[in-house]
Amino acid sequence: MSQLLISLNGIDERVLKKNINGVLISETDKVKVVEKYTLLQANFSSIDDLIKAKHIIDDQIKIIKEIVIINKDIDLNMISYQYNYEYIKKCYLTLTNIIYFINVLIGNFNKEIKFILSFESENHYKIHSNNFQLSIINYLEALKKDLEKSHQINIKILD
Repeated sequence: MSQLLISLNGIDERVLKKNINGVLISETDKVKVVEKYTLLQANFSSIDDLIKAKHIIDDQIKIIKEIVIINKDIDLNMISYQYNYEYIKKCYLTLTNIIYFINVLIGNFNKEIKFILSFESENHYKIHSNNFQLSIINYLEALKKDLEKSHQINIKILD
């Protein structure tokens, strides 16, 4: 089993595997996992960091059978959240870069690939996080349709 785990924010113990050839990409090196993953620290706002991660993925796991995207446990001040323009800018830049990154990885996809999404619960105060999550889901549904002749893509959204 080869898994790419993209931790945008937080970690979800339910998706970690014990006997795995896995790569974990995170912006921070403070992510604590007991399992054997190759940890890559990357800035999701930087295309250069994601291209470097792609090269390491090519060397480390080659064929990806599972991609996990985690974006949960977001700690925001609800009063200033709507006006935190740096957070908003980073959120949408990360969204476009993650979509680009997944497109770059298509050549590494196994013929049957599973996407597991572990996201923050929807909250009307966290509209930008909601938009991020819905955009990723809609993108993956479109990708599934576009690649239906060559790949079987399964999408699982964790509660």
